Amino acid sequence: MSTNLDERDRRWGLLNDSMREHSMDCLIFAANDYRGHKGALRYVTDYNLFHRSGNAVMFKNEEPIVVLSGSLAGSRRPTTDWVADYRFPGTIAQGLVDAFSGRKNVKRVGIVGFGQIMKVDEYLALTEGLPGIEFFDYTANFEKIRVVKSPEEIIGVEESAYVLDQCFTRLLEIARPGVTEREIGAEMYRVGYKLGGEDPLFLTMYTENLHDGVSASFAPPRGRELNAHDLHTFSFEIVGPRGYWTELSRMVTFATPHDDDVRMARAVSKGITAAAAAMKPGTSPNAVQQSVLAAIESEGAVSSYWSGHSLGLDVLEQPWIGLDVVEDDGGQASDIIEVGNVFTIHPMVVDQVKKRSGYMSDTFVIESDGARKLSEFSTALHCLTKGNVNVIDY
Repeated sequence: MSTNLDERDRRWGLLNDSMREHSMDCLIFAANDYRGHKGALRYVTDYNLFHRSGNAVMFKNEEPIVVLSGSLAGSRRPTTDWVADYRFPGTIAQGLVDAFSGRKNVKRVGIVGFGQIMKVDEYLALTEGLPGIEFFDYTANFEKIRVVKSPEEIIGVEESAYVLDQCFTRLLEIARPGVTEREIGAEMYRVGYKLGGEDPLFLTMYTENLHDGVSASFAPPRGRELNAHDLHTFSFEIVGPRGYWTELSRMVTFATPHDDDVRMARAVSKGITAAAAAMKPGTSPNAVQQSVLAAIESEGAVSSYWSGHSLGLDVLEQPWIGLDVVEDDGGQASDIIEVGNVFTIHPMVVDQVKKRSGYMSDTFVIESDGARKLSEFSTALHCLTKGNVNVIDY
């Protein structure tokens, strides 16, 4: 499902305004098919890159040019009519240089994805082939543009959240001791794809004892069987029909849970609840992080991970909640929470003394009166016994 042309024109207008503000003649949007590295291309062209890499070149006040890997020349045509000029050169590097042919008045070009996404050979081809042009990292400026979602985009986020709720509904129907992680994963992928989801990421987590302590181990589904007394965490991330990401994660057990497991679930739930209460327009991301940490620590646990982040056409967008523990912060898109932001909150908590861990996630839309949770499921530990689903009362 492609996004409508009014939304396209809104985005192009914001990009052109930004170019004028920063005296840019052109923007290049670098992308590859890794999760979190292709949303910029979709933002400007509504093209969902499914393989290899590609770029969009947008000259000020002009329709973008899409430059894709030559290996994609035989791929299915885009389902959108946003952009007409698709090119499949022998190399993307040469295709980018060729896009500037005859452009004598282009002097300043911003690159979105400069630090982590654009290939070195592409950048070198641009600088060597176009010596009269200055190139700038424009990633932070782009993040400021896309951080506030339009009503059209929020619909896409809600669609994705619906898909994840249906996946979790199916999990509650089939999860039981003796079932393997892969059997559950197969059903999650089936439900997600059936409902129009793409690029699903389904992770299973549990507490693992290591030589230097405990950790919340997580990975894609394996052949490991679920055990009755284990505390399992199932984490879903998916792109909905319009290309927007959401996340949903819940803790599940089968036997009566240990008191410390309930406490870990309570710590996570209190952290997410505290974030939801703090995420009001005008609040800083750092203030939200401090609220999460205080709630977690009240249960004798500590945070071992950053607490959340914005998301949209990429699964990781700025700003982050807990920037100080992110490996590569890249700066913040905004110093305050704004109406139209979309956040996922996912505290990962650990008690090294009791050797317990916990993790859950929820996606929220920021509205004028605060944060609205998208999942219909309680942010709680779910206990599956005798065919029933019991939500543990804290």
